[in-house]
Amino acid sequence: MSETHGNPSDHHHAPPAPPEPKTPLWLTALGAVLFLIAGLLWGLTPASTHETGEHGGAAGSASAAAPGGR
Repeated sequence: MSETHGNPSDHHHAPPAPPEPKTPLWLTALGAVLFLIAGLLWGLTPASTHETGEHGGAAGSASAAAPGGR
C-alpha cells in the first residue's frame, strides 16, 4: 500500500455533495390529502355490477332452487 492511502490530504476524491434541500411542508400535506381522497373514493365507491352479478347470481340460483325443490 502507498503512504497516501487514507490520508486526508489526498486530493483524488471529489468534494462532498451539497446537502439536499428540505421538502416543503405543504408538499407533504398535499400528498397526505391526495392519499386520503383516493382512499375515501375507493372505500365509498360501490362495487361494480360485474362483481356483484357473479356472486349474487350463484347465491340467487341456489336460494331459488331450494324453495322450488320442496
